[in-house]
Amino acid sequence: MDRRKIARPAQRGLTLIELLVVVVILALASTVVLLNAPPSRPAVRDDAERFAARMQIALDEAIASGAAMRVSIDASGYLFEALKGGEWVALNKVAALARKDFDQRTTATPEIEDAANDNARALGVEENIETGEDEEKGVAHIMLDPLGAQPAFKVRFSSADGVWTVTVSDGAKVAVKQDA
Repeated sequence: MDRRKIARPAQRGLTLIELLVVVVILALASTVVLLNAPPSRPAVRDDAERFAARMQIALDEAIASGAAMRVSIDASGYLFEALKGGEWVALNKVAALARKDFDQRTTATPEIEDAANDNARALGVEENIETGEDEEKGVAHIMLDPLGAQPAFKVRFSSADGVWTVTVSDGAKVAVKQDA
């Protein structure tokens, strides 16, 4: 019998180190893709839902404390205020009621149902409708009824990603829905 070396076939496959390098490269690539992907939920929806949740907390607080409260909405955000000593004081010490700014692409438009002002406009008596300094600066104030008989209003949140409406009904029920 010939004692020559029998040639073994060349081994094929990956070493453990090579396999780990491939896994690390795939993990880095997927991280880059996830960081550059658009968010799964539009910021306008988050702004609307956050406003609705905070509005429900403020309505509950107004009823529980019996304090006169309001929400002030401007172009960049909103805050809740309470009437203390004859002046409106921002409730920044309570995290859920502190000032919150909208996403830069979000626009909020309050729609307040005010029968008295609507009647005056219909009769052509617009000069009798009072507008405060804040309203002229683009700040809308919506009173929160401490007795729970909240006048209905809507706030429309819009951006390029869509339109969402937060509705507060007469019974102080808060709802969020997407507009078509």
